[in-house]
Amino acid sequence: MSIRGIEPGLLLAAPGLGDPNFEGTVVLLGLHDEDDGSLGWTVNGPFVDTAATIVRATGLVAAGDVLPPVFDRPAVRGGPVSPESVWILYRRQGDDAVLPGSIEVGAEIAVTATAAALEMLVAGKGPADFHLLVGYAGWGPGQLARELAGGTWLPAAADAELLFDTHRDKLWELGYARVLGSVPAAFVTTTRGSA
Repeated sequence: MSIRGIEPGLLLAAPGLGDPNFEGTVVLLGLHDEDDGSLGWTVNGPFVDTAATIVRATGLVAAGDVLPPVFDRPAVRGGPVSPESVWILYRRQGDDAVLPGSIEVGAEIAVTATAAALEMLVAGKGPADFHLLVGYAGWGPGQLARELAGGTWLPAAADAELLFDTHRDKLWELGYARVLGSVPAAFVTTTRGSA
């Protein structure tokens, strides 16, 4: 991914960003169009509630219904836009594993917000490797390109292993280490250079 050609992938927030919505975050960019804007999800956002509680709040599951154990995991804030929306970020494994209404990001990652997809997961069908995200991140036309040019984000390739096999508290640091070979703290200093 580059500033000139923004493609779906990861956006790593710059160290010391100063925006409480995105400080220390990793955003999965799912859609980008210079004329229509961009759509993404913070994958290491703050804890909102358990996935079970979020699913029950949608009304798709009655209070007494038993959910599969995978719904005991945390649901996190996917972004500040539309905080009532529920998104499923999941690891795809073959063409048969695509949930309805999915936005595919690379070969192994997809996101959807359809009720049909959520119903499949509740019924124990579909991928077991998923995260629930509440809300999303959005950019107007040209906004993301300006932010990239200004150094707000470090673009990176979408990486299923990073997203699904890493604890969310370590995603940002490991994302930087994979892209640049160093942790974000290496780029923040309070001393002046002498060049």
